[in-house]
Amino acid sequence: MSVVLLSFGIVGLAGLQMNGTKFNHSSYLRSQGTALAYDLADRVRANLCPNSDICPAYITDQGDVFDGNAGQRCDSVLGDLNNSEDMAAADLNQWKHCLEDRLPQGRGIVSLLAAGTSYEDQCEVEHAPASRDLLVIEVNWIDGRILGGGPRDCVVIRTEVRPL
Repeated sequence: MSVVLLSFGIVGLAGLQMNGTKFNHSSYLRSQGTALAYDLADRVRANLCPNSDICPAYITDQGDVFDGNAGQRCDSVLGDLNNSEDMAAADLNQWKHCLEDRLPQGRGIVSLLAAGTSYEDQCEVEHAPASRDLLVIEVNWIDGRILGGGPRDCVVIRTEVRPL
């Protein structure tokens, strides 16, 4: 009888360990998504175009993917570029590769939200209108370990490009 009870206890512990590993990996993916979103926000702030709050080349949508440029892969160093627009395009392309490389089916959207505009993000969260224009960076991926690859997980950051 004690061997049967001990067996059930060991099987239960194995199940707990497996669930702990799943949730730990999900937390890791969320951390990666958050770090990548803030990485792009920092790149945008470092590369402001003349006479503009944000270079138009940073704006992207869900369907845009990495174009395969070997010099703009995730861990490569971007060389000298001619102007802010070229730097923005290279930054965005490199960011897309990082999303695809570090997150399962990772994708991202970058948009500029005009002051006074409300919107619903990919996480299905309704955002109230802001008093200033905001840069919105949304990162999403599929975590196949939980919910059998159910809905996409996402991270959304809203930040001012040029703070007061």
